Amino acid sequence: MMQLTIIGLGNQAKSWALNLKDSGFPLRVALRPHSKSIQSAKALGIEVVEIGSKEFYAADFYALLTPDSSHQEFLSEHAPGFKQGAHFLYAHGFSVVTYEFEKKYPHLNHILFAPKSIGTELRNQYLIKGHLGAVYSLEHSSGSPPELEVWLKNLATALGISMGPYKTTFKKETEADLFSEQGLLCSLIPYTAEKMFQHLIENGVEKELAYFECWHELKLIVNAMVEKGPLEFFELISPNALVGAHKGHQRLMKPEMIQNLKSLMTEIQDGTFNAELEASHVEEIRGKIRHFWKNSDLQKTHETLKREQK
Repeated sequence: MMQLTIIGLGNQAKSWALNLKDSGFPLRVALRPHSKSIQSAKALGIEVVEIGSKEFYAADFYALLTPDSSHQEFLSEHAPGFKQGAHFLYAHGFSVVTYEFEKKYPHLNHILFAPKSIGTELRNQYLIKGHLGAVYSLEHSSGSPPELEVWLKNLATALGISMGPYKTTFKKETEADLFSEQGLLCSLIPYTAEKMFQHLIENGVEKELAYFECWHELKLIVNAMVEKGPLEFFELISPNALVGAHKGHQRLMKPEMIQNLKSLMTEIQDGTFNAELEASHVEEIRGKIRHFWKNSDLQKTHETLKREQK
């Protein structure tokens, strides 16, 4: 089985490396000279190769698992050193779609292999033998032999993927990923939960109870939704929850909200979001978000309850 060289050791890369190592899949991690992560990788029993070395450039399969924003700079610096036909895997399609790597670096095979999970959950679900999904695309992998799909399926199994991997395109994965983040996962869920938490407190509900209702129970409810499916989920909830869900759906899912969701997708597809991203001061935004959550009662209650669990 061909060895995979994982570039980077952030959350996603570390989970890939640990899952593959535990599954007996051949891998190594590529890091820059003097990287603080070198000792961490060695402590985990993972082989390390130095980025820029002759040995580094000689591999057949790579997974570029550094942040999307770093991909263009990395390939601009290193792509000429990789041999003709080397395979590059990306856990998301964003950088390839945005910068058209298949045109800039045609001597490389660009492969989408995207587990549908954040890095920490990729590792956690592997350990508990949970269910993980993934998608892939070989559209920018010229002359790919049939054995490549077999290799990808072996990789998926070693990572703990139990659903798929299913075929898609770089563009579809990118649009779906951005849309789910903007419309639901990283926006509507956490910020609606915070607003509801505050409203309960303002109405005299204790912080601990408000936390359970608006934050902690999210995981339990979502677990049931995913495990049972939408039809069975609505069959099993209580009459109170059922009638309340119907009322909330009618009250909150207004035409304006649906239109706003559609506009998010439109701006992803027409390039508006990419332009906004390029013009954004990411660390400034991160600082504002960090300040908001650090000073929120929801975060403080979370920290208090976590301390009490120990």
